[in-house]
Amino acid sequence: MIIRKYFSGISTIGVLAMTTEDITLLPIFLDKNDVKEVSEVLKTKCLQVNIGGSSLLGSLSVGNKYSLLLPKIIDDEELNIIKNFLKENDLDLDIKIIKSKNTALGNLILTNDNGALISPELKEFKKDIEDALNVEVEVGTIADLPTVGSNAVVTNKGCLTHPLVEDEELEFLKNLFKVEYIGKGTANKGTTSVGACIIANSKGAIVGGDTTGPELLIIEDALGLI
Repeated sequence: MIIRKYFSGISTIGVLAMTTEDITLLPIFLDKNDVKEVSEVLKTKCLQVNIGGSSLLGSLSVGNKYSLLLPKIIDDEELNIIKNFLKENDLDLDIKIIKSKNTALGNLILTNDNGALISPELKEFKKDIEDALNVEVEVGTIADLPTVGSNAVVTNKGCLTHPLVEDEELEFLKNLFKVEYIGKGTANKGTTSVGACIIANSKGAIVGGDTTGPELLIIEDALGLI
C-alpha cells in the first residue's frame, strides 16, 4: 500500500518520521487518527516521541531489524520512553547512541536489514555502526552528495534514489542492499531529496502530500509496491 499524506500540513514527512519493518517513530504533534493510518499502511507499532526535544525524528534517527541508532542529544527521559516502548511491544531491538558531533544520523545513514551506506562524515564511526546494524557497511555518497539518507529511500524490497544517480551507482546500491527493485525519481513536485519526503518499508509507503501522480508511479515501482 502507498498513500500521499501531510503531517500537520507538512509534506517533508521523511524529516519527521523514521520506520523499520517493525517500528515507526512519529512526532508528538501528530493527530491520533494520522498515527493510526501510518500504522495501518506500514503495519508497524508506532511511537510518538521527541529526540533531543526535536520532532525531526527522520533526520535524527535510523534503524533496521537489529538496532536503532540515536544521536548523543537524546535525553534520558526520551531514551527511557523508547526503551519502555520496545519492551512493552516485545521488540528485540538494540539501541546504540552514536556520539558524532553531527547528530543528523537519519540524513547521513541509509540502511535496510541487509546493508548500509554511510556518509564520509561518519566514517570514523563505521565499526560502531556496522556492529550495531549487523550488516555490511560502505562509506560513500549518493549523486556525489554526502547526505545519503536524505537522497534515497531503501527497504528490504526496493530502493529509490536521487534522480542524478548513474547506472553504475544504481547497480552498486542494488547489490549492497540486496534489493530486487531499484529506481531513481523525485517526490513532492520535483524534490530530489526523496528520503526527506518518504517513509517506507517492504509492506507500504507514505509519501509527502505534494507528490504528483507520475512521481507516485515511479516510487511505487522502485520500492516494489505495485
